[in-house]
Amino acid sequence: MEDLFTAIILQVIGITLLIVEIFIPSYGLLALSGLGCLGTGIWFAFGKSAAAGYISTLIALVLVPSLAIVAIKIWHRTPFGKKISPPNPKLTEADTSVDTARIEPMVGTVGRAMTPLRPIGTCEFDGRRVQCRAEMGMIQKDQPVLAVGVDGPELVVQPHHDDKS
Repeated sequence: MEDLFTAIILQVIGITLLIVEIFIPSYGLLALSGLGCLGTGIWFAFGKSAAAGYISTLIALVLVPSLAIVAIKIWHRTPFGKKISPPNPKLTEADTSVDTARIEPMVGTVGRAMTPLRPIGTCEFDGRRVQCRAEMGMIQKDQPVLAVGVDGPELVVQPHHDDKS
């Protein structure tokens, strides 16, 4: 009877450690300990009788995946799970849409590339920094640029060549 009780305790500890490994990263240490306990528990069950060993093995093969699935499904609802993985925030219309009204007036103006545009970078127009996309090719840093359009959240620019020569 003592071997059977030891087998059950070891299997419970093993299954618990395997489930805990899902939520606490231990680089496999908990999983290895859990498998060791589970295997030792099954070995003790086979020591009692072959039937107890087979039943133990079958229970382990059914319980480990079932409890893992249940644990994953209820994890985010637990107080600890809510602290570690909070729910996704509710996005408003302002969060999901692009405010092009602030960059549309810049179309037709000349600015300066603050960073290299390969093809995306930052440009300065009248003291305001704006994310820009080169219409074609690359634009070097500090090169004058002409805003030619708006594409989503980006101002489309091209190199500007001064015609005053």
